[in-house]
Amino acid sequence: MDVLNINNEVVGKVDLASWWDERRTPSLIHQAVVAARAGARRGTHSTKGRTDVRGGGAKPFRQKGTGRARQGTIRAPHMRGGGVVFGPHPRDYSKSMNKKMSRKALQSALAHKAASQSLLVVEEFVLGASKTKELVAAMDRFDIISALIVVDSVSEELERASGNLKWVKVVTPDRVNTYDVLAFDTLFVTRNALEALEGALSQ
Repeated sequence: MDVLNINNEVVGKVDLASWWDERRTPSLIHQAVVAARAGARRGTHSTKGRTDVRGGGAKPFRQKGTGRARQGTIRAPHMRGGGVVFGPHPRDYSKSMNKKMSRKALQSALAHKAASQSLLVVEEFVLGASKTKELVAAMDRFDIISALIVVDSVSEELERASGNLKWVKVVTPDRVNTYDVLAFDTLFVTRNALEALEGALSQ
């Protein structure tokens, strides 16, 4: 694969690890994406049942003689301001995947990016200044929609330049996950980050 610089010029070649060409496993990718989205849910939703709402200590009106249906409490679910039946309560939505499955899912997602020409290896990702317009200009040279940038260490300039861009995310190899790889249109990986990523996934 070609190695590019920040100006989208070829400056070398790099050989990808053998697992980049392995057969992809959509089922594992699906599980990893579901687990990532489930883990992002806060789960703080809450409702009050009939035992949680205020009031209802006394019978709202007498049993007979009013012409209305008999009632015992204003906290009943069918009463205005009453409790909620089977309403949501705080819970943990996270799902777990073992390391082997997670690693295989990430390998499959990376292989998909490489096969679809959406993986770009760059020598370094260094900007002239820590300004957003510098990063936008660099992205324009590659004509992309959104980008996940994987670098061996996040510099202050790159972090500040990407802070205001929702369509750009900068991470280190140990923070790469299947969901981000698929969520962004293009994956940028520096040469050093690629070596670290291959070493971590080949274990």
